[in-house]
Amino acid sequence: MEILHEAVQTIPRLPFKYYEHDPLTDITVAPHWHQGIELNYLVSGTVLKFVTDGQTAEYRPGDLWTTNRRVVHSASGPAEVDWVEFGLIIDDDFLQHQVPASANWQLTLHGASSASEHPQAYAQVRQHLVAIHDLLATPTTDLVRLKVLSHFYQLVATLGETFTAPISAPAVNPNQTLTDTVMSAINQHYADPIDGNTLADQFHVSLTTLNQQFNANVQMSSTATCV
Repeated sequence: MEILHEAVQTIPRLPFKYYEHDPLTDITVAPHWHQGIELNYLVSGTVLKFVTDGQTAEYRPGDLWTTNRRVVHSASGPAEVDWVEFGLIIDDDFLQHQVPASANWQLTLHGASSASEHPQAYAQVRQHLVAIHDLLATPTTDLVRLKVLSHFYQLVATLGETFTAPISAPAVNPNQTLTDTVMSAINQHYADPIDGNTLADQFHVSLTTLNQQFNANVQMSSTATCV
C-alpha cells in the first residue's frame, strides 16, 4: 500500500490546511494519513465510500465527518458524478498548544448519526466550516484572516465540547514521534524496496517494538504499511 497525501492548500498564518475537491479529478483518494485531525464535508454527489482502519462507512451529500490523527484512510466513488467536497486538516501542534487535553481526543463526528444525536452542534460545525470555505474564496487580507480564525475557533470548540471521547489507554505507551518519523520515511521512499526489518535497523529499534508502535498509533503493523 502506498501512503499518499491529498493535495491541500497551506495558507500563511492559519492553523490548518484547507482542501477542496477538484471537479476535474477523480474523487477516489488512495490510503494516506495525517498528523492532524481532518474534517470533511460532502456537499453534493452521491454515496462516498470512506475506509478508516479497514472499516468502510458510507457518506451522502450533507454529511460531515472527522478522521482522527494518524489514522490511515481512503475514499472512493463513481467517476462520472459531479462531486463537491471540501474540508480542513487542523495543525496538531497548534491544537495541542491551545487545548492540551486535545492530545487525548478521539473524534466522534460521523455523518447522519451524529446529526441525529446532536443536531444543533452538527449545524454549528457545518455553519462555521461553510463560512471558512466562503471566506477563503476571497483574497486573504488580514481582516479576512481574522474572520476565518473566528469561525475556526468556534468550530474547534464545538468539536471538543460535543464530538470527542477520551482515547482508551493503550497496552503500549505510544511513541508518536517514532511512528511519524518512520511514516515520513516510508512516504518519501515508497517506490523503493523496504520492509519492517530494514526500518527497524534504520531507526535502531527491534521489529517487535516498531510493530507495537505502529499498532498503537496507526492500527497497523510496519510490515503492512510497506506493502
